Amino acid sequence: MLSDSNKGFILTSHLEQASDGIQIVLFVRSEAGKCKLVFTGQKQVFFIPKDSKFDPRDFTFVRKNLELKSSQDTPVDGIYLSQLSDINKAKRYCEQNGIRTFEFDIPLTERFLMERFIFSQIEFNGQSFEKGGLKVFENPQIRPANTRPQCSQMSFDIETGVSGELYSIAYSYLRGDKRVDRVLMLSGEQRKVTDTLEFFPSEPSLIKKFIDELHLLDPDFILGWHVIGFDLSFLEKKAQQFNLKLNIGVEKDEVRLDYRQGAGHFANMKGRLVVDGPPTLRGAFYQFTNFKLETVAQEVLGIGKDIASDGGKVEEIERRFREDKEALAKYNLLDCTLVNDIFNKLDILNLLIERSSITGLNIDRINISTAAFDYIYLPLLHRKKYVASNRSDIERDDSSSGGLVMTPVAGLHRNVMIFDFKSLYPSIMRTFFIDPYSLWKNSIDTVQTPEGFKFSASENLLPGILEKLFEKRRLAKENGNMALSQAVKILMNSFYGIMGSSRSRFYHADLPQAITTTGHYLLSAAREFFENRGLEVIYGDTDSLFVKGEAEASALASDLDSFIARLLKSEFKVESKLECEYEKTYDQLFFPMARSGQGAAKKRYAGLVSGELEFKGMEAVRSDWTQFARKFQTKLYEKFFMGEDIESFIKTEMQKLEAGQYDDDLIYTKRLSKPAHEYTKNIPVHVRAALKVDHKGPYPLKEISYTISRQGPEPLQNGVKDLDYQHYIDKQLKPLADDILMAQGKSFDGLRLGDQLSLF
Repeated sequence: MLSDSNKGFILTSHLEQASDGIQIVLFVRSEAGKCKLVFTGQKQVFFIPKDSKFDPRDFTFVRKNLELKSSQDTPVDGIYLSQLSDINKAKRYCEQNGIRTFEFDIPLTERFLMERFIFSQIEFNGQSFEKGGLKVFENPQIRPANTRPQCSQMSFDIETGVSGELYSIAYSYLRGDKRVDRVLMLSGEQRKVTDTLEFFPSEPSLIKKFIDELHLLDPDFILGWHVIGFDLSFLEKKAQQFNLKLNIGVEKDEVRLDYRQGAGHFANMKGRLVVDGPPTLRGAFYQFTNFKLETVAQEVLGIGKDIASDGGKVEEIERRFREDKEALAKYNLLDCTLVNDIFNKLDILNLLIERSSITGLNIDRINISTAAFDYIYLPLLHRKKYVASNRSDIERDDSSSGGLVMTPVAGLHRNVMIFDFKSLYPSIMRTFFIDPYSLWKNSIDTVQTPEGFKFSASENLLPGILEKLFEKRRLAKENGNMALSQAVKILMNSFYGIMGSSRSRFYHADLPQAITTTGHYLLSAAREFFENRGLEVIYGDTDSLFVKGEAEASALASDLDSFIARLLKSEFKVESKLECEYEKTYDQLFFPMARSGQGAAKKRYAGLVSGELEFKGMEAVRSDWTQFARKFQTKLYEKFFMGEDIESFIKTEMQKLEAGQYDDDLIYTKRLSKPAHEYTKNIPVHVRAALKVDHKGPYPLKEISYTISRQGPEPLQNGVKDLDYQHYIDKQLKPLADDILMAQGKSFDGLRLGDQLSLF
């Protein structure tokens, strides 16, 4: 054995049962290679009230007297289990005997690391040995580290035939300057065609070669587009068909695939992470017209796929496989390189690594905000000698009121300044010491919010956590690390939602209500500040105000900060952590009336900033409206803000629509929240279209594109034909036109009626 010291990034973590107890296994990417860290003799721990009798006979345990208490100041003991199989037995025993437990639901791997303040980046020292290409450490000394080893990525994609054959597997591997592009394709022979393309005589030989090359390259990240729900699922079924194992984990373990209704697809294996494009981009709050690879590639890279994803895609793949295999290889490989290029252009893997590094969670769990909060918060709570409840034991009561949204002043406005409170809710938490532990201790150094919610100015945890995160984000921005800045922003913004979440062990109605009501107070105070200076506030939404008038905007923001600081110091004896910033000025800004007819519409407006058109909440930026509607609304507002005649434009667009000039833009695309056949009552239009699709994939249809014909909804697979133009006029053109026309005292119906009367 060799004595060794390394730093690295934790890719995956696992539990294994051994004779001496539970083993925690970490797979770590270090600069020296991929390492396996094994920690033996570990125990699952949970807590019970000190006065509870705990005397099970069917499993062994250790009970320890601890100086810990619950939130109700009830002393607790720790129960330690050394067998994984005993965890469920202990849970049943406690449920059957009415024993309250605390923190039973904390994963052991996360507790092990969080209590050592290790946030995915780890330093480890100890004896090591080589096994299966891995450097293995048993019970090394570990501590937090600040390191960023270079990780590798492999994007892969498969092509299949209409009869269920596996035609080809392509991959594109990247690590630093190294790049490997390969296409493995089914043919009647074993032959290397080019450095990139190789033929195989059978599907089993093709799959085996892919597995061998994957192990040789040893990627840390496996990327793709619907890579779990389609590509890996298809390969898993093929492997089973041929009595093979899809053993692509680092230790040649099989990948485990899972589908959870409402949560999506998951893939788990040792030492590698599978990252699926669409859910990952959604989790990073990216928005596109839709999440098809063609669409995202066009919007991010300006290029698309080699075969259009319309009705002729399947036929073209079949033709290329029969007649032009090199062309099929080009198409297959391009999908892989597009995925890599999208991830690299948007810096997605760095964002995932940064999010893992500030939450402590493995990358496949970083979107579970309650788990991230637990990881950060619980070790600090334990050092205050307290434990938390199980998530399932929290009683839910009143929900919070949400942010203050003022009714806008409808119509067209000029010179409208936008002022924002930066990170409003986290800043309120810092200012009024709002956090769960502070609520428990609110009789000590009491601070009250504007609505009278009480917290402790000296006994609190979350304000200190936020202070460090604010500083981390400031430094990230200074250093140009936008991935880290975005990761911190996502985490901080999740804290409010966590405390109001039914899935959080720290839920208490006072927490979200204290935050939102203070937000209402501050926005109202800011409105009064502006109005006292002769300015008109025409709209406000949660953390921002729209102010109409002429003034030095930056100076106004600074004056507002001073005003708020004096107000909070005078009224509540707290130091303000709030900061207002001037964002921009709209040269023109338009608020339409609500389509219900009840006042102006909230959260919907269009504006012009330095000649650039912006939409918020309007159809031009909503993917559930047709491309025709989005283009029409964009052109309509361009003309409106330029003072051009919109009535003739509306008439011309309607005529072109009826003449069939926009048929390709009349497609709706909507998501299905469950399999189409499970809708039994009030079946929506898009589901009716989905029911007409002969879908044979391994998982339910998640999205449907369709048109409205005179016979009703038709899936795009059936072609675009016999369109109901009156439907599109009434549903996709008229509402958008009326938004502006009604503000001018006119209407679309009046415009159309006028045209009809002119015929007589």
